[in-house]
Amino acid sequence: MKYKLYPPFLIVPEEEDFSDAWESFCYKLLCLEQSQNNIHRRNPPEQGVDLFDDTDKIAYQCKSIESGKSGDFNVTQAINSLKSALEIKDELGWEKYVLCTNVNVTGSSEKKLKDVYSDVIIKSKNNWEILCETYHDRVERNFNILVEIPSEKVLRSIKENFLEYYSDKLNLQLENERFEIFLFSNQFDRIYKMEVSPDFTIEDLLNIIRKFYKLPESREFISDGIRVSLSHSIVFNKRKQLFSKTLREIGISQGDVITYWTTIIWKDKFELRSDVMHHMTPDMLIGTERKSRAIKRFKKEIIEKFIEFESNLIE
Repeated sequence: MKYKLYPPFLIVPEEEDFSDAWESFCYKLLCLEQSQNNIHRRNPPEQGVDLFDDTDKIAYQCKSIESGKSGDFNVTQAINSLKSALEIKDELGWEKYVLCTNVNVTGSSEKKLKDVYSDVIIKSKNNWEILCETYHDRVERNFNILVEIPSEKVLRSIKENFLEYYSDKLNLQLENERFEIFLFSNQFDRIYKMEVSPDFTIEDLLNIIRKFYKLPESREFISDGIRVSLSHSIVFNKRKQLFSKTLREIGISQGDVITYWTTIIWKDKFELRSDVMHHMTPDMLIGTERKSRAIKRFKKEIIEKFIEFESNLIE
């Protein structure tokens, strides 16, 4: 397995922010590596030291790059944290300083760090990948499963689900130029690798994805008096993208992660009107409970569709 150390591949369910997730993950792997628990996480303000081994006197600073790209490593921030840690070196009593990052640091960035403190140790992407392989059974819960959508499945779905003129256009674009992206859904804990054309519009991509998953468009749960439906969008770089833009125009390229974002919309059918007499049961009066029940049932249907989609991939 190839371990990707950035979201949505790497997850720590107990943490919401990825910087906290990375710190927690580093803590876990360092404890496993040392076969002991001398390390503790420090509360803010950390002053440049996120984790501290008070037995071996090692200070750890955890710097996460959410994109997973080495070029996004901010050496200035790392240097500022290092300088803060040096200010409390005697007070805290650390003797070694380790920078923990989920990307590989360039030689120029390493030199800048060593100019500030020559003995700085850098544990980068390659270090953590080796530890993940060593403790693969212990980190399994921290990685979303990656599923590959074969290119022939993409082509077949386009041909079977769209009018001829539209499917011909999409298939021609794929034949001319294609690359792989990682597709993540906010409703299901899987990541899918699929081929797309840079000339696809966001609307094209959404149409293809919706035909893949065949998610329920809307449901009315009569017993709960709630109608639920889905709103669909594509999120890239934390922004919802315009339907008319092509992937090329947005800057989506090989290996990028996009999110198929589906929002559940609900409407209470038991809305009271002053000009109508209602025979209300106690259950009808508790709108939040009815809404929760309906959404829970709808989410179950959504997950079943994802599972059905995956089972069809191996046929």
